Amino acid sequence: MNVELVEFYPFEVSARRPRLLGYADVRVEKILIRGVKLYESRHGGYFISMPDYNPEKKRALVEIEDRELLEKIRRLVVDYYKENIASL
Repeated sequence: MNVELVEFYPFEVSARRPRLLGYADVRVEKILIRGVKLYESRHGGYFISMPDYNPEKKRALVEIEDRELLEKIRRLVVDYYKENIASL
């Protein structure tokens, strides 16, 4: 399955952990997922959170049930952050 990072938006809200590091837009085949959140955990690792339902824009909740696909998305977002943002 083809997974690509469309855009990454760096965004830090606090120094407390877990802390939000940014948002990403990810394309999986012909599906665009906007607002994947990247967090840094208390132990220094990284994890992602899929976007929630937005009642104002009437956008749906995204849930990835395939663990392999979820790991591909996580790896793509984390690798981009480490290579392009964290080194600044």
